[in-house]
Amino acid sequence: MAAAFAGSAAREVENLRPPEEVHFGQDGSRYREDGRPRHAQSQTSLRSQSQIASVPSITGQAPDVAEELAWGPAHPCYPHLNSHVPINSPEYLTTRIIRVRRDWMIKADLAPTFSNLYPEILDPLLSEQEFRKVIATVNNGLIKAFDPFSLRNWLDGALGLLTGWVWDDLNAPAVKGSLEYVESWLEKWNREVGSKDGVHIWSLRRTAYMSLDIQIPDPKVGIVPSEAPSLPNTRPSTGVGPAN
Repeated sequence: MAAAFAGSAAREVENLRPPEEVHFGQDGSRYREDGRPRHAQSQTSLRSQSQIASVPSITGQAPDVAEELAWGPAHPCYPHLNSHVPINSPEYLTTRIIRVRRDWMIKADLAPTFSNLYPEILDPLLSEQEFRKVIATVNNGLIKAFDPFSLRNWLDGALGLLTGWVWDDLNAPAVKGSLEYVESWLEKWNREVGSKDGVHIWSLRRTAYMSLDIQIPDPKVGIVPSEAPSLPNTRPSTGVGPAN
């Protein structure tokens, strides 16, 4: 056992990669021919290039690296420009959109459902409890409307085929009624709840059911400038000119 361990250690020593030649002179020293230190072009860390913002942990523990998202348009708290209003309108300058993405883990592609991960930038305009109530109501309504295994949807499909889709033109299928209920509920919520704090949830038809867009007053948050990369042939702390 000891001999095998010693042999493995010897092989690891033999496989060690020698130092890169860029750090050494021809005689193996760390200096140039004129006596100045040799420098290699530094590499800027990917972590410094993208400002990291942690997603709140459900368990209360600190999130690990896999649970972190870079701050940017893909982050759940990122305030997007309001694409639902004209660019020359006051709302375009004073409001932003918090975009709640689709959650494909709930019903996959059988029904459009949205993530209940609470964007903390909504606090205190929209509490976490109220946010989850909105998501639950919308998701339940959409699942009921698009359920391909429900008896009513099977009946509507058969009647639509037999009538040459005249049944659909009459707005008789249950899916249209269920979607109209979701839209009506969102409009009622905007009037009775959201309008008090300037929050407005846009119709899912405007986003093609790909996201739930929540309009809020501009929180004055944008992209944080990242650190500039080091200049060629310099270390991060050596400045512009070469070392003397």
